[in-house]
Amino acid sequence: MGVMPPQIIYLARGRPQRPRANLIQTLHTVQALDEAGARVRLYVPPVPQGFDMPGFLAGMGIHRPIDIRPTWMLHSRWRAWPMLWPMRAALRRAEVVYTRVPEISLQLVRARVAHFLEVHDTASLAAEGWIAPLRAAQSSGLLRGLTVISGAGREALVAAGFDRARMAVLPSGVDVQAFSRVPPPAVEDFARPTLVYVGRISADRGLPLFERIAAAGFPVVLIGPQDDAVSCRLDNLVLEPAVAHAEVPSALARGAVALMPYQTDLRHAATISPIKLFEAMAAGRLVVASDLPPIREVVRHGENGVLVPPNDPGAWIEALHRIKNDPVAAKAMAEAGRHAARAYGWDSRARKLLSFVGVEAVRA
Repeated sequence: MGVMPPQIIYLARGRPQRPRANLIQTLHTVQALDEAGARVRLYVPPVPQGFDMPGFLAGMGIHRPIDIRPTWMLHSRWRAWPMLWPMRAALRRAEVVYTRVPEISLQLVRARVAHFLEVHDTASLAAEGWIAPLRAAQSSGLLRGLTVISGAGREALVAAGFDRARMAVLPSGVDVQAFSRVPPPAVEDFARPTLVYVGRISADRGLPLFERIAAAGFPVVLIGPQDDAVSCRLDNLVLEPAVAHAEVPSALARGAVALMPYQTDLRHAATISPIKLFEAMAAGRLVVASDLPPIREVVRHGENGVLVPPNDPGAWIEALHRIKNDPVAAKAMAEAGRHAARAYGWDSRARKLLSFVGVEAVRA
């Protein structure tokens, strides 16, 4: 018996040799779809000769083999639609073609390949002039449906003229099992809190706020690639390089409180669904995050986390003092956040995605 063809072909633009959050989300979604019983083939851009794909996948927290195929056809230099021509027959045979890259979606439209598009950044769709052609593709049926990572993103697309009935909200997710192994903070850890952030370090992700918070006497540990330089050096502001995604649970264990001060000038702030939010909650850290509409979809202020105006250093420092002064309440919120994170497992996301795209998962 020959190998059964994939039910789902997923076309990605993330490069394994330079992984970002978009590839983390893609890989874990594909793994969860596979675990749910779907046959998925993931195409990614080419990798250097001798690239250690098994080691890369292990570092990304992928614990089972997935069908991942690097191809020159997804190299960033090939922007024109003919790049997909050699794949067109295979794409048309698949039950579902799926991508989270708008440029690839438009190439699929030109190649007359029906597909689904996952939207993360509605602001970029408007800025690049992609709204009208994608809306036309939805009307024609070539764009079979849209998935969005937040309710705020869905409303933005509805306001832009897309059909609500052909949309599904699928927030980012978390490996609940991996992050639930992190020991929870004790009450005394909130009375003398260390604050931790794991992710890209930049001004639009709150670097100036981290500096102000550290200057107020709170120890802050920042772990990740640094896009912007700090303006001053403080003994209690610690910057460390990025770690492999599989090591993020251990990184979060460095602090009892996870800071997420996303700023309104972050390009996708209006529709964000950050993986790090769900990971921190699942690890039992108390999340203190910017009060943005998509964050409010997950974090309930005073119940399972703390929400603060994005660019108000005084409010952030005041919120942290309240945590320090009432560690029992802080621990209770962290525990509620850990419980809430269970609803955002990658397995849950995969089941909802399969239902939306109409694939019946079967084991060969």
